[in-house]
Amino acid sequence: MTVIPADLIKAYESTDFRVLEPQAFTMRVGRYSPELQALYADLRVSSAGYLTAWNPFSAETSEEDNRKAQSHLLRQLSVEGFPAMNALGMDPSGDWPGEESIFVPGLGLERAKALGAEFDQNAVVWADADAVPQLVMLR
Repeated sequence: MTVIPADLIKAYESTDFRVLEPQAFTMRVGRYSPELQALYADLRVSSAGYLTAWNPFSAETSEEDNRKAQSHLLRQLSVEGFPAMNALGMDPSGDWPGEESIFVPGLGLERAKALGAEFDQNAVVWADADAVPQLVMLR
């Protein structure tokens, strides 16, 4: 059971999870992504995480604090040897601004969850070899 309000979970599920490089594409929770499957083949990986350090626990945070946290997350991934590709979580209705995010090919589920928890996130998006992104609740 989660402590996250249902409307917030619905917002997460409707988010456009944009991967900006090497070629831009959009992932949606619960929907197969042929672009993700092709990227897996190109990079020889079978999973990926989609993370952010912005707005811990979905509470609006200053841009300065968000950028500092995001830089810390990028450093952590670099130290662990994970590639980090620029990404942007977008509200398709435009009600809230996009959040800088990181697409991490090859990231396992347990490490994705641990990083999300470390950066006070309610959830992370993770995809297994089936290339169907799933919302993984952390609280």
